[in-house]
Amino acid sequence: MPQSLTQVQTQRAEQQLRLSQQQLQLVRLLEMPIAEFEQQVKKEMIDNPALEEGAGRNADEMDDESTGMSDETDPNDTGVDPYSDVDGDTVNTLSQYSDDDLPVFGANNGREARNELPLGDSGSFIEYLEEQMMNYDLTEDDEKILKYLIGSLDNRGFIDRPIDTITDELAFKEYLYVSNEDVERVLHILQSFDPAGIGARSMQECLLLQIDRQLNNDDEPISELKERILLMERRIIAEHYDLFLNRNKERLKSIMGMSTMQIDAVFDDIKKLNVNPGFALSEATSDRVQTQIPDFIVETDTEGNIQMRLSSGEVPRLHVSQEYIDQLNSYMAQPKKMTRSEKEGMLYTKHKIESAQMFIESVKQRRRTLYETMKAIIDLQKKFFISKDEDDKVRLVLEDVAKRSGYDVSTVSRVCNSKCALVDGRIYPLSDFFKLTRKNAAGEEIDGRRVKEMMRDIIDNEDKKHPFNDDQIVEQMKKRGVTLARRTIAKYRIELGIPSVIHRRG
Repeated sequence: MPQSLTQVQTQRAEQQLRLSQQQLQLVRLLEMPIAEFEQQVKKEMIDNPALEEGAGRNADEMDDESTGMSDETDPNDTGVDPYSDVDGDTVNTLSQYSDDDLPVFGANNGREARNELPLGDSGSFIEYLEEQMMNYDLTEDDEKILKYLIGSLDNRGFIDRPIDTITDELAFKEYLYVSNEDVERVLHILQSFDPAGIGARSMQECLLLQIDRQLNNDDEPISELKERILLMERRIIAEHYDLFLNRNKERLKSIMGMSTMQIDAVFDDIKKLNVNPGFALSEATSDRVQTQIPDFIVETDTEGNIQMRLSSGEVPRLHVSQEYIDQLNSYMAQPKKMTRSEKEGMLYTKHKIESAQMFIESVKQRRRTLYETMKAIIDLQKKFFISKDEDDKVRLVLEDVAKRSGYDVSTVSRVCNSKCALVDGRIYPLSDFFKLTRKNAAGEEIDGRRVKEMMRDIIDNEDKKHPFNDDQIVEQMKKRGVTLARRTIAKYRIELGIPSVIHRRG
C-alpha cells in the first residue's frame, strides 16, 4: 500500500533565558580586576569614537566616591551613596540625549592616586624553576644536579641530551661524580615542577607528564568521565604514539575499541596540552617589577569605624561625545530629506552612541555591584577588619554574601574572583574571607586553617635532629585523618613560613 507524504505544521511555545548584550558585557566587566578593567576601558575608547574621556556637564556631582560605615550606621545603609546620581532608566530614544542627560561616570575628581604594592621581580624562566627547588628536601649534590638540568633546558623546556651525556658533563664541568641513576632520579624531581611537562626528553614524554599530572592532582579532583578519557589518552600516547602522530583514527578505534565520538573527543583533549612548556613559561614571566593594585581600599580607626571605597585606578570620566549627539540631531532634523549615505551615517552614529551609553551603564552597574558586595563582606567580617586577628575571621560561603548583598551567588563569585582589598596597608585577596575546606579520611570537610594548624603542631613537636620531610608530614597528616598531596603540604609549609627540612635540622 503506497504511503502518502504530508507536511504537518505544529505550533509550540517555549521559554528560553538569554542574556542581553549589556548583561553579557556586565558579566565580563565584573570578572575583571582593576588593572584589567583599566585596559578594557582604554580599548573601548579606541574602538568607539562616541565614548570620550573628560568631565561632562553634570560631572561635578560625582566627586565623592568614599562611603563611611560606623557603628552608628544602619548595617543596611550605605551612608553616602556614591551612585545617587545614577538614573536607573536607560535612554532608549535618541531625542533623550539632552545636555543634562548625558551619562557620565566619575572617578573621584578625574584620577585617583594609585595604591600599588610592588611584588618584586618576577625573574627569569630559570629563576622561577630554581625557586621551586625550595619545596623539596635535596642534598647538596642533588641541588647541583638539578641546577645543571635546569640550565640544560632548551627553548621548549626539554632536556635534549641523553642521561649518560649529562652525567659525563657533570663530572667534566662541575667535578661532580654521580651515577646515571642519580641524574635520572633528580630529573624526575624536575619533571614534577610547574609548568607540567617541563624537563621532558621528548614530545611523547611531555604529553604523558601532563596527563599524569591531571590524573594524580589531589588538589583538583576530576570526575570519573574525565578520568576515563585521560586513561584512554595515556594509553594512546604511551602504547600507540606513532598511530597518534599519523592521526590514524580508524586503526586506533579498532585497537582501543572506541567509537568515532570517543576518539574525536580524545584527540581534541590532547590538542589542549602544551607542547612547549618552556616557551609558555618564558612568555608569561617578565623582568619588570610587577605591582598589585587593590580593587577596594578599607581603612579603620581606633573607634571601630570602617571607611571603604572603590579603587578608581586610572579609569577616567566617561561620557558620550557631544559632537556625535549634535551630529545625530542634525540627521534627525530633516529625516525625510536624507540621502542614502546620510541614512547610513545616521545608523552608524546611532549605533556608536548606543554602544557608548551601554558601556557607561555597565561601568556604573559594575561599580555598584562591587561596592554592595564588598560592603556585605565587611558587614559579615566586621570583627576581623577591626582587630586583624585571624581568630576573628568568619569563614564565609558565597551564599552568605549573596543574601546580604541581594545579588545572585554567581555574581558574587565573579566579583570575588581575582580581586583584592587593601586593609590598613595590607593586601587581602577576597578569597581569604571565604571558607577553605579539605576532606579528611572519613570524607568529612575540615577547615583549611585547621589543616595548617595541624601541620604547625606536627613540625613544632618533631625531633629537631631528625625533622620530618614533606613526605613524612603527609604520613603524619594521614594519621590525623587528613589526606593531602605532598605538593599541597609543600605549598602550605611555604605559606606558613616554615623552611625545608635541611634548614630545620638542628
